Amino acid sequence: MKLNKQGFMFIEVMLVLLLVSITCCSLLTGYKACVLAMQQYNRLELAFELLEVRNVEAADALAAEQGLFIERKEFIDNLQIKQEIITVRECRNQKVLVNKVRYALSE
Repeated sequence: MKLNKQGFMFIEVMLVLLLVSITCCSLLTGYKACVLAMQQYNRLELAFELLEVRNVEAADALAAEQGLFIERKEFIDNLQIKQEIITVRECRNQKVLVNKVRYALSE
């Protein structure tokens, strides 16, 4: 079977279109991965900032707006040292983003 000039041109055009579509798919996949990584980073950064907020109500309200939940537990040991454990979780899957422990002398 012999291909004429039009047959070769058709094959070349199809190969170029295939390469272009593969390149576009790769770029879109890379862009989507980058966007997801930035969203995750922003949520993690927000979680760290929420740990430092002393106003509990404001921190809880901001966390709820962003789909996060702040859990606080306090313990006082035998030496009268108070431990406050603060955990920031995602609401939808309970994934822990950040844990922090604060120590203080009990009053």
